[in-house]
Amino acid sequence: MIRTCTKTGLALVTGAVTAYRVAKESYGPLGPQERGSFTEDRSGWYRYDTPGRTVYAAEDERTAFLEALSWARLTSQHANYLEKSAEFFGIDVAALRAEVEEDWQRNGNMAPGWIPANWRNGRLLYHLRFAAGSWVDIDHGDTIASLNEQLGRELYELGVTESLTLSEITGARRDITTLLATWLREQVLDDGSYPLGIRFLSKHGATGQGHGHCWAFWLRRADVGLSGDPVQVEQGQEIALNDRAYKFALKRHGIHSR
Repeated sequence: MIRTCTKTGLALVTGAVTAYRVAKESYGPLGPQERGSFTEDRSGWYRYDTPGRTVYAAEDERTAFLEALSWARLTSQHANYLEKSAEFFGIDVAALRAEVEEDWQRNGNMAPGWIPANWRNGRLLYHLRFAAGSWVDIDHGDTIASLNEQLGRELYELGVTESLTLSEITGARRDITTLLATWLREQVLDDGSYPLGIRFLSKHGATGQGHGHCWAFWLRRADVGLSGDPVQVEQGQEIALNDRAYKFALKRHGIHSR
């Protein structure tokens, strides 16, 4: 259910949530990298990180794998480079790609569009269950209007000279997205609670299993040395080579696995 908070004007998704997350078994599903001060360089932070720890999860298995494997996809920039180079040298694109990949392998790197066969080793697919609470629906018009009203000056100083839009909210500028997340994390809602985190749409779109929703969950209690954050984790599942959701993500990203 979606409602608008009467105190903050934020659009809230309320109720219990189930989600999926791919993570290294050694770190566990609730062991993300802890972020330090907001004044440090945030270019390496994830989209809605704040000082402390933020866990990302997806509403379905396909979206979870799409998010986890996006780093390895063959980008259009690299593909265009190969096509232009092949045309210049008068050779087949596939032959040039094989040559480039051989060089990458020789240097101990994985070529774009490839992941090592052992990527699945040590990683598990976790099923998370979040207790009932409120999540900020960051794609909603009410939320965008509230952010514009409350953070207009800060956004202007970052170069957002017109109204904040989905372009900035879902963009790659971490100085903007982490500013939004950090402000949202500290808001007290009209029922006296804090938001559990942010619901947002995956940049990879819907998968046929769901709408492509993802969640950024803030580990508030763990960040202050306490237990009892409102999330339960089922035992992680090993990722089989023929796992349908895994294969779906590989195909959509155009990734080959050795």
